[in-house]
Amino acid sequence: MNDPGLDDAIADEAVALDNTSSNHKDKANQDALTQDAKYPQAARWWFASTVYPLTAGTFGPMASAFNICSLSQPWRMDLTSTGGLDVPDPKWAIAINAVSLFFALTANLALSLNMARRIRFEIAQPIIIIGWYISSALLISILIPFGVLMYKPENDGRVYSQSYFYGAFAAGIYFIISSLMLVTGYGAWKGHYSREYKLTTSQRTLMLQTIIFCIYLLGGSAVYARIEGWRFLDAVYFADFTLLTIGIGNFAPATHLGRGLLFPYAIGGIVILGLIISSIRTLMLEKGRQKVGDMLTARTHKFLIKQAFSEGSRLHGVVPALGKESAEADGRSEREQRKREFIAMNQVRDLANVQHKWLSLLISLTLWMAMWFIGAVVFWRSESVRDWTYFEALYFAYTTLLTIGYGDIYPISSLGKAFFVFWSLLAVPTITILISNIGDTLIRFIRDMTLFIGEITILPGDQSFVDKIKDLFHMSWIGWWLEDKTGEKTGSSKEKASTTTGKGSDSAAPHNGISQLEAEELDKGQQAHQGGDIIAENVHHYHYILFKEVRKMIEYASNHPSRQFDYLEWEYYLGLIDGKNKPDATTGNASGEERNKRQGGGGNDWRWIDKESPLLGHKTEVEWLLGALTEALDRELRKASHFQASESENHTKESRNSEAETDGGAKDVEVAAY
Repeated sequence: MNDPGLDDAIADEAVALDNTSSNHKDKANQDALTQDAKYPQAARWWFASTVYPLTAGTFGPMASAFNICSLSQPWRMDLTSTGGLDVPDPKWAIAINAVSLFFALTANLALSLNMARRIRFEIAQPIIIIGWYISSALLISILIPFGVLMYKPENDGRVYSQSYFYGAFAAGIYFIISSLMLVTGYGAWKGHYSREYKLTTSQRTLMLQTIIFCIYLLGGSAVYARIEGWRFLDAVYFADFTLLTIGIGNFAPATHLGRGLLFPYAIGGIVILGLIISSIRTLMLEKGRQKVGDMLTARTHKFLIKQAFSEGSRLHGVVPALGKESAEADGRSEREQRKREFIAMNQVRDLANVQHKWLSLLISLTLWMAMWFIGAVVFWRSESVRDWTYFEALYFAYTTLLTIGYGDIYPISSLGKAFFVFWSLLAVPTITILISNIGDTLIRFIRDMTLFIGEITILPGDQSFVDKIKDLFHMSWIGWWLEDKTGEKTGSSKEKASTTTGKGSDSAAPHNGISQLEAEELDKGQQAHQGGDIIAENVHHYHYILFKEVRKMIEYASNHPSRQFDYLEWEYYLGLIDGKNKPDATTGNASGEERNKRQGGGGNDWRWIDKESPLLGHKTEVEWLLGALTEALDRELRKASHFQASESENHTKESRNSEAETDGGAKDVEVAAY
């Protein structure tokens, strides 16, 4: 679906802090207050347009699978018989349960066809919402009477089977995802986004893989129930802990056929599960992390930039001061002020990234801990007949979440087995997200600490042991996290050496290594030089540099992590993009200011903290420069093409005028002779 976007919202926060004039500051501050009010709304509608439909498409098949499980066996068992005896359900309960499954499958089909653009949004959305609400209501209409019947005297000694709890799980999931889709439909009806699902390949793949996994799980369970003589729902329990590689072991195949089928069945399920985990990780990196990161860091951007403009801020050691008073006190020039803005925005971006990574880790860790502790509570209560302590439940939940699966204790109650299947399927994405966030934070911390210990012991670095210890005590935790690869600390005014130069580096590029267009522009420049046309030589040389830098950015785009440039490099590239100080064949020796206005060079009003700043938004520096250099190259080639066409037209007119003058002179001679 259309993305309401938060990148502009983040960038607009900086506008409130531009101190070019008092009127501009008042207007910008008002814009910032307006933008503050838009943050929750933008976040809410992004979730409604993207996350909610994807959640419904993922959990809808799971709920239908639980609904099938609730239909597979009666909802009550008589424990007075050896091994338990099923108590047949009333026919009306079976009929209502079947109708509930029909409505749920219809809603799932409508959602799939709508996302595949086979059914219009206006038609599919009511079917989806009403279908799942009806399914939930029908299941609840059975669950409540069965709950009342269980307390009658004639039902003494009877317990709920796993089917009853699967029906309860299905009813709850139907209600939740239907409510989410109701919010999605409301947002589309109010015009917050288009009435069309525009899912990426990874999002469609995740939904398809979830459907395949549910079919694979239930199909394998049916086969093993037949081969091993198990109850179907016990086979579902076995298939679940087998495919999730938990391996509890209280159910295991005993026949040769069952053990032989385990070879292809287990590896197939593990492959499908691995694909689902990969899709979840891709989604986290593709959209989820970007959008959630934008929402989390927007206020950090605003706060830190305000601190940079505040003269009494305590964060000037981290973010350079940008206020007018500090500029006047230091006697900074315009270029120095722009450089400080660049440094400040870099530090703001880095601080926001650090905050986002650790906050993401905290959220994912909280979710994992909730899965652990809440799951342990359910297992503790469900296995109270076996006198489980809460610590034993914690132990079982922990070994299950980490897929250790010792098998020394395990659930045997109907609630324990049914909840185990539901809970373990939720635990997979939770632990996946947690591991991904750990890789971004704690693993880096351990790696850096290992390198530090190595440098002060058996692998000495460039610094002495005493200097290392001094740096450790003088560096704040913020400075440590923002230390770049060159070793330059936060707040340092030291300039890194620029790796990009001007014309001096152009001649060093081997002729056989540049593209054909680069070679053509270089040859044209050499021809113009030989002909004495200095302006044409500079124009072709400028085109050559643009081609070369575009090719260089394409090479940088394939690197990971993405490259970041220092201020001198940015100054060079921005001058190259704007075309400053470039002789123009169409303007001759016009002044730099006039050429800058004609070419859209940005002038002196452009600031690093404005919303146009390339350091704001979700694009990397390489992506931004690649787009800007490509636009500049397209602009220059169009101008050159128009200029050549104009020169050709003028040349044609001059030739015609010359021919006309020659013909007229000849006629005058003829008349005079006559």
